Amino acid sequence: ELARVRPGESVLVHAATGGVGMAAVRIARHLGAEVFATASPAKHGVLEEMGIDAEHRASSRDVDFEDKIRRATGGRGVDVVLNSLTGEFIEASLRLLADGGRFLEMGKTDLRDPEEVAEQYPGVTYHLYDLVTDAGPDRIGRMFECLAELFTSDRLKPLPVRSWPLDKAREAFRFMSQAKHTGKLVLEIPPALDPEGTVVITGGTGALGRLVAEHLVREWGVRHLLLAGRRGPEAPGAAELVEHLRGLGAVVSVVAVDVSDAQAVAELVGKTDPAHPLTGVVHAAGVLDDAVVTAQTRESLARVWSAKATAAANLHEVTRDLRLGAFVVFSSAA
Repeated sequence: ELARVRPGESVLVHAATGGVGMAAVRIARHLGAEVFATASPAKHGVLEEMGIDAEHRASSRDVDFEDKIRRATGGRGVDVVLNSLTGEFIEASLRLLADGGRFLEMGKTDLRDPEEVAEQYPGVTYHLYDLVTDAGPDRIGRMFECLAELFTSDRLKPLPVRSWPLDKAREAFRFMSQAKHTGKLVLEIPPALDPEGTVVITGGTGALGRLVAEHLVREWGVRHLLLAGRRGPEAPGAAELVEHLRGLGAVVSVVAVDVSDAQAVAELVGKTDPAHPLTGVVHAAGVLDDAVVTAQTRESLARVWSAKATAAANLHEVTRDLRLGAFVVFSSAA
């Protein structure tokens, strides 16, 4: 809407390997424009993969792009510049615009006065914009509808994404500030525990598992529990536990499973009711084989670690692609 790009026009996108830059390149091409792009020399391979050949790309680390692109356009320059650079890069980009050119500034630091730009560069229009504050919810809604249709019809492709856990936000911002990324960086917000989902509790009929199960039902409103243990329904007190939890409003299943067996764990997760998908895992299973360090043997350690560490690894592997609200592991040495 601001650039009014028409088929056959030329567009220069600065920092074209970032998320906004990549999106701009794709949209400009969709509109039928000839695209020029800048990026750091280390990322020119990414530009090549985006289909921007050597004649249409230049470095964003110096102002030599002005002469290179002017030569590539036969001295005419470009119709539109999407800018995120500062200082002398802005001046070079403004000089590169042809008569009737539009300069779109999405940066936040080195801002110019549109009237002064028009006076200094006749025939050039300077647009300073902020999508969130300027567009408003209605226009952004229309944009989303248009983009959704373009993505659905495969006329536009999604950007490459690298995701970071929310607790790694500082590292993600540091990575972005070093300009090492291409595409979009996304912070993953973990989902909340779904009361209508299923929670698996290993060692669910043991003393610790019983306490956790009741806590989940009473305090978190969980209504679907899958309790796993070596003896399953035959474990002492299992029937009474199920009756008690059902009295609190929960739907409870008890299964016999060896969680140190990877295949058995996969089958355990597969028992989850699709209508109530897995929302949490609590690993409370364990084997007691206490002894002073000098009395420990390979066999005793293997038994304890198998029930704790091996089982935890199995649970992680089988659920690593699921969006869980909780993955809780109790330590043997807590």
